[in-house]
Amino acid sequence: MDKNEIHPSAHISSDVKLGSGNVIGANVSIIGEVSLGNGNHIGPGSVIQNRVVIGDENQIYGPISIGSLGEMGTKGDSMPDHGVVKIGNRNTIREFTTINFPVRELETAIGDDCYLMARTHVPHDAVLGDRVVMATNSLIGGGCKVGDAAYIGLGSLVHQWVNIGSGAMIGMNATVTAHVPPAVIVMGSPARITGVNRVGLERRGYSDQDIDAFAKVLDIVYSGTGEQFDALIEGELLGGFAQFLSENERTCKMKN
Repeated sequence: MDKNEIHPSAHISSDVKLGSGNVIGANVSIIGEVSLGNGNHIGPGSVIQNRVVIGDENQIYGPISIGSLGEMGTKGDSMPDHGVVKIGNRNTIREFTTINFPVRELETAIGDDCYLMARTHVPHDAVLGDRVVMATNSLIGGGCKVGDAAYIGLGSLVHQWVNIGSGAMIGMNATVTAHVPPAVIVMGSPARITGVNRVGLERRGYSDQDIDAFAKVLDIVYSGTGEQFDALIEGELLGGFAQFLSENERTCKMKN
């Protein structure tokens, strides 16, 4: 535990592995097979337990809970003999966030450079890619997969085992009950596709030509005309969109 700043009131069990340069605040409990990398900040009152692997330079504000049992309701909450919670590097996790242990899959995971605002919930078996933002009070259900650079808006709800494509934007207070394709905006309850997330695509470096081509394909797919769009699928953006549709049959509908 050399080269770490640990508050005297913190409790760290003997099987925890610590890197260096970590700051661990008052009344923090780290218990179980936990591995903490370098340069992390763990805020007061936080609890990290069971099997958890945390990378480097994460800002974890207290109090938060990481690694608690997945919530299974009437099926009962139990600790599986496999699985791990994985958190990458340079993430910001704000107060009262909960990140649960996996139940069915091998991991609950958060990538790199994500921002989880206060009172967000990452449940059992959920996987977040890189640069994902979850705004305050947004909740996703168990088993959700959230692609890179997706944005989940204030107070929005995502049903369990729903996939959110890369660069998608979930509007404030939306209720998402079907898969959300990459790089679209969905709003409402139930959530409907309102168009292309043009601002998000511009920030990721896509040209106006790429974005216009994607908007055309989106219109063809959801217009119901039956027009083929295979010939238009070129490049990473459109190829990723086509692959998502092939892997996820039930997606959000287009708003009329």
